[in-house]
Amino acid sequence: MTVKKKKRRLNGRFIALVCVVLLIGLSIYKIPHFINTNKLEALGYDNTAISAIYKKGLRKDILKNDYYSDYLNSEVSKDSFNKKYLRLYTMCDYLDESYFELYESLKEKKEYTDEELELLFANLKDYDLKPLFVFEKLDSIEDYIDDCLRHENSENSFTVSGDYLKPYENVINVSDPESIETYVSTKSYIGEYEPVKRVEINSLHAVPGVELESRALLAYTEMCEAIRKEDLSMAIYAYQGYISYEKQKQLHIDDDANFEAGYSDMQTGLAVYVLASENPKASAFKDCKVYTWLQQHAHEYGFIQRFPEGKSAFTAHSEVPNMYRYVGVDLATKIYESGLSFDEYYFNYMQ
Repeated sequence: MTVKKKKRRLNGRFIALVCVVLLIGLSIYKIPHFINTNKLEALGYDNTAISAIYKKGLRKDILKNDYYSDYLNSEVSKDSFNKKYLRLYTMCDYLDESYFELYESLKEKKEYTDEELELLFANLKDYDLKPLFVFEKLDSIEDYIDDCLRHENSENSFTVSGDYLKPYENVINVSDPESIETYVSTKSYIGEYEPVKRVEINSLHAVPGVELESRALLAYTEMCEAIRKEDLSMAIYAYQGYISYEKQKQLHIDDDANFEAGYSDMQTGLAVYVLASENPKASAFKDCKVYTWLQQHAHEYGFIQRFPEGKSAFTAHSEVPNMYRYVGVDLATKIYESGLSFDEYYFNYMQ
């Protein structure tokens, strides 16, 4: 009987000891959890966000750095939340996958640091950030931000007064000059390339002696015929097509507003200047009916306006309503739908 009583006492003590250990363990977990939860609440997080913070393992980083914003609070519980950009959520009022891709591309292609990118993303919208692919790496991020903010407008379009393009610096060499998608500009050099398959445009659609590369000529002819079929009074005719390297060199000497030799689309044989039968003055082209038609339909034949309105910061050239470049229907349609210039589209999506 004595042995049994001792066993009962031992069992009772063991159970009590286990209970004490459990209570201590529970306290060790619960008390810090309670304290941390209170800290998160004090920062401004609601219960849904706090639950997500624990679940996603963000509590330490958030409390260590006092990270909070209304936007972070609303986004952290969503499936689309990307914890890699936790700090960025505290600085921005909108982020999605396209912003993350933009962030990583600028980091890789332009070698911006995380600190520089955070400053840019915290202050600017995507239409101010995408141009950074076209420009040389900024000397002063603060100056660029100030420039963008000074020119904010209700149309959410990019406008700056500074020159960030730096023409003819850090130029790339065209690797495939015969491609219809070849990009030539003050940042892309085609050398002394001369297209072999050049054909003179039919006199119905051009003044005598104007040549285009054969693929561009076929598309240009189809476009001209479509215009004439819709309204004969809208007919266009080309007055300038292929320009050789040597002639471009002389044009630049005569007027430095012209691009240097090797940097002009005209050398590819894929670009054409046109005039309207309605009013055969280059200065009047934008007011002609055919200009509106070309804005809506040129891409269907593979052409884009090479120097659109409001894009000189990227093109290094003022608007030219009557110059069109053949790039093929597929690329022309993509550029048309993007609303970007060829320069912007190239550096954002083709380089």
